[in-house]
Amino acid sequence: MIKVGDLVKTKSRKDNVIFRVNYIDNNSVQLKGEVIRLLCTSQLDDLVPCTIDEVKNVALPAIFERDSKATIKGKVLHLDGDEVYLKKALKAYRQYGVKAIGYYIPEERMPEAINTLLHRHNPDIVVITGHDALLSEDKSRIYDISNYRNSSYFISATKECREYKPDLDSLVVIAGACQSFYEALIENGANFASSPSRENIHLFDPVIIASEIALTPVYEYAKIERVLSNTINKNMGGLDTRGQARRIYLGGKSSNDT
Repeated sequence: MIKVGDLVKTKSRKDNVIFRVNYIDNNSVQLKGEVIRLLCTSQLDDLVPCTIDEVKNVALPAIFERDSKATIKGKVLHLDGDEVYLKKALKAYRQYGVKAIGYYIPEERMPEAINTLLHRHNPDIVVITGHDALLSEDKSRIYDISNYRNSSYFISATKECREYKPDLDSLVVIAGACQSFYEALIENGANFASSPSRENIHLFDPVIIASEIALTPVYEYAKIERVLSNTINKNMGGLDTRGQARRIYLGGKSSNDT
């Protein structure tokens, strides 16, 4: 008997995604990706139980390391629609040595909550993520915002960021989750977004990009191809973006020279 909290796969999916059962309503089941930012529904008779041993534990990829004593790294404000994922994301930021402030906020509340948080924390980088999904696989609806579970909330929150700071290099915005409306997110001010191919992203993919930008010097543009290829699922895209780390100078010399 499958119950809330169980790990499952679906017979109908070919990608072997492992989900956790979020809630059950008669025969209808809401599923949340265990390591991907996907939220979907299924039927009880479509589910197959699986174990934690089947979940692939992916190590965080190394990013270009810089002298932490020589720079003030960019500060990240991370909004996440998944409380469990948020805790994992904040742990990953600590592993990268990046200062991040995180809030669990349901996706539909992000547009109304983000302005206060921007003024409170004055971040260099904002991550707006959680769960998303295409509601229909009809390719004629790929540019229909009503066909996305949560993309409209991510777009509205991104617009709030651009009201706060219009310049793409003064505030770096990373937005979206699995299968999100990539083009609309970019058009409305995101520097990086998911998903150009409408595929799934790993829970750590926005964290990896944010950390890379936080550690890249402000006088350099991040090497976008390398940044994107360093993500785990490689299903995000973006624009030319400056780093947010600032070198410290002492008496006319950088601290690298002391």
